[in-house]
Amino acid sequence: MKKNGSFSLCCVIILFAFAALMAWHTVSMSSLAAKTEDARQQLEISRGREARQQSEYEKAVQDLPLAKERLEEIKPRTEQAASDTAALKARRKELRAEKKSLHEAAGSSTDQEEKADD
Repeated sequence: MKKNGSFSLCCVIILFAFAALMAWHTVSMSSLAAKTEDARQQLEISRGREARQQSEYEKAVQDLPLAKERLEEIKPRTEQAASDTAALKARRKELRAEKKSLHEAAGSSTDQEEKADD
């Protein structure tokens, strides 16, 4: 009978080890499935982002000739505006210099009048 009891004990130990192995395997597989699902979702998001960027790039390339054309239309006006601005700045400098000389002339004539009054 002793053999029968040790055999039963061995069977119980083997069944317990198998149950523990199956529990560990089930937990590992569910964790692996969750990680795989996360990776799949990230890949899907990345592909969607790539598709959006590609479509934006294609639209920009398609709009490029029109943008160049508009730039060529605007360029003469911007150059004219820049030259007008430079001319106005130069004129302002001239007017300030003229104002300064008039103030100096007015100041010296006032000084001369005061000397003449003395």
